[in-house]
Amino acid sequence: MRRSRFAYRSWIPALALLASASALAAGTSVTGIGIGATLPQGVFAEFNDPSYFVQSRSIYAEKTFGGRLAAYYADTKGAEGAAGGRIYGLDIDVVARFGGKATFGYVYAGAGYGKLTMTTPGPTPGTAQRYGHWDWCWNGGIGVSIKNKVYIEAGYVQYQTDPETTEFIPVVVGFEW
Repeated sequence: MRRSRFAYRSWIPALALLASASALAAGTSVTGIGIGATLPQGVFAEFNDPSYFVQSRSIYAEKTFGGRLAAYYADTKGAEGAAGGRIYGLDIDVVARFGGKATFGYVYAGAGYGKLTMTTPGPTPGTAQRYGHWDWCWNGGIGVSIKNKVYIEAGYVQYQTDPETTEFIPVVVGFEW
């Protein structure tokens, strides 16, 4: 029995989908949730003390390169009588991965966007003002994934606030699957 060309063409999308699924399975993909510390830096540290940091992040990498997506909530305690701060953010990063399949290290760098609410130095020396705005950021860091069960990350985030940048170091320990 002879088949039409249409019958063969209907298999092409199915084969392409199967090939992309097997390529995805060949890479490393982990998702995790972690908690840690927010360590304010620079001008941000004048009215904000360290506090907690909560993160959800996913990493996908073929052999060496891939991507990272992270959503987080950073909190700070107020210093010198100022109200504390908080940051809601989302980062999209490029990842360079090294090591084994189940235990590996990685470095990441990219950009993000978030909502900052905090106390900052005022326009005149010795004054303070409350800041609440959406801004974009640069970020980067290092991490270790241990047997695709636990991860540790330390990074640097710099929001492009005006007139001074808002900088902090998140340190996170979490579980992943």
